[in-house]
Amino acid sequence: MARGFWRSLGVIVFIAASIIGFRLLRQPPPTPAGSEAPVAAPEPSPASGVTVRGVAFRDVTAASGVDFVHESGARGTTLLPECLGSGVAIADLDGDGLLDLVFAQGQPLESVAGSQDIASSDPAIGRGGVRIYLQTRAADGVPRFARVPGDDALVTDCYATGLAVGDVNADGRPDLYIAAVGQDHLLLNSTTDAGAITFAAAAIPAEQEWGTSAGMIDLDGDGDLDIVVANYVRWSPDIDRAVGYTLDGTTRAYGPPTGFAGTRLIILESDRGAFRDVTEASGAALRNPVTGEYAAKALGLVFADIDRDGRPDILVANDKTPKFLLRNGSGADTPDDGATAMRFTDIAVPTGFAYDRDGNATGAMGIDAAWPFDDDRMAIAVGNFANEPSSVYVAAPRIGASTGESLPVISDEALGLGIGGPTRRWLTFGALFLDADLDGDLDFVQANGHLEPAIARFQSGQTYRQRMQLFINTGAATADSRGAPRFVESPPDECGDLATPIVGRALAAGDLDGDGDPDLVVTDLGGAARVLLNERQGGGNWIVLASTHPAHWSAEFEITATIAGATVVQRRSLSPTRSYLSQCEPAAHVGLGDAASAVVRMRGPDGTWRDLGGFAANQRITLPADARR
Repeated sequence: MARGFWRSLGVIVFIAASIIGFRLLRQPPPTPAGSEAPVAAPEPSPASGVTVRGVAFRDVTAASGVDFVHESGARGTTLLPECLGSGVAIADLDGDGLLDLVFAQGQPLESVAGSQDIASSDPAIGRGGVRIYLQTRAADGVPRFARVPGDDALVTDCYATGLAVGDVNADGRPDLYIAAVGQDHLLLNSTTDAGAITFAAAAIPAEQEWGTSAGMIDLDGDGDLDIVVANYVRWSPDIDRAVGYTLDGTTRAYGPPTGFAGTRLIILESDRGAFRDVTEASGAALRNPVTGEYAAKALGLVFADIDRDGRPDILVANDKTPKFLLRNGSGADTPDDGATAMRFTDIAVPTGFAYDRDGNATGAMGIDAAWPFDDDRMAIAVGNFANEPSSVYVAAPRIGASTGESLPVISDEALGLGIGGPTRRWLTFGALFLDADLDGDLDFVQANGHLEPAIARFQSGQTYRQRMQLFINTGAATADSRGAPRFVESPPDECGDLATPIVGRALAAGDLDGDGDPDLVVTDLGGAARVLLNERQGGGNWIVLASTHPAHWSAEFEITATIAGATVVQRRSLSPTRSYLSQCEPAAHVGLGDAASAVVRMRGPDGTWRDLGGFAANQRITLPADARR
């Protein structure tokens, strides 16, 4: 009887194990987030019944005279730079008080396969560089732009990607830095008050990186604008072909950066407009602690004083590798031995910024940092790959218990804030905080578009061209299933032309028509750029804080106003380096709702606040050069 019992038990165990094993074998293996992952359906926001009043944007590209069409360089060889798009910058280049536009232009990355006759007949070969459109205001309120003659000859034979704008030689004119696949370029603006716009090439250190986003900021407090360049991966056509990524096992595709070696940022220190590469000496050339290889695969770049010590820090969105948070410990004086005074330490891991809420390095592209909560908590938004929700990291200040140093505590709260679920489906590049409706709190907008033109054949529910998304800040204090989330997506049918699908890449904001609210310019991979005017309905007062002085771009401003009967304190900074490959208008747009005036003060490098005064609403305020002293 005992033997029978144990034999029966063994048979039962065997049958049960067989059933469990069969079920496990039938389940598909897990796939990582990113290019090879199936696309999940968008998740509802925490309070699906919450509705918001949208803000419509109107496409005025044709009427404005902007006829820029991006040249991706794609000629059938499927080379990785072809899928990442080109940048846009919004700035007043000729000093007439009107915002102008600069676009980065690509070109074929190598000669067309076949005969030289075919290659030489391709009009795009050697024509990459920049395209510049100067604005003249029209009576109907739609800005008009005219392309600068000869702009395609300012830089030739250049696959341009990102742009940075700022007055590097302190002559009162904004200069132009062009990040590129290969050698970057710096153009100095020598336009006179009465003359045609003029740029001349300036010397910068030689390099052959793949530059993406770039920005200008005074990192060491000496009054000069330094330059930071985000570089993507070690790349050449031969390396690309050797990686040989495919979607179906046979057809070449663009794919993730995991098959390419990392690289480094470039930091160019300025000495009255002369630049030297101080990346290694400053500690910014980060390496993988295991392999010793450079760790950057950088696409997005933003500057923010994350520890509030008066010095701008560098935040970097890396693609499928940990993000960087380079804490600035620079001094104002250059050592006697000529070494750089710049010092950076990566604090992304200890603060919580390096990874998402699940501990993963995301496919991060665009990035922005702002204060959307009407308190001193900073939010850092990061646009991610398809099937990876956009991240919204919230940084709360904390004082170190033992050292006394200020270190933020950073956590990804996108899901609870209402942004995580609705962004899960999309592949996001440009990402911006802005007060679209001028009600006194910052909203959020992102530009979406896939890498692969044929993605719909391989991933159900996915598309190549994708609509942009606008999230309205409700001002809600709660962020759970019992109350309204902080951000609610504006219904697409209320967004106007913002909802028209494109292969979205660079995204920049600025008041193009001078009516006080932020307008948008977005680039379309291989397509026509779009100028989108903000068509908000109803009231909404405003002020704009503007400056070209280097010290102001790293400063923190407080704007206090009485909105809807309550005292509201908003925070802003002026740095134009935000989003993806882009430069926004170098100004802070502040919505005031029904407030008729506001009080502005500025935080100095030593942490003290200086009152700048009270200002009536609906005006542009140009800060004096000595305002931060």
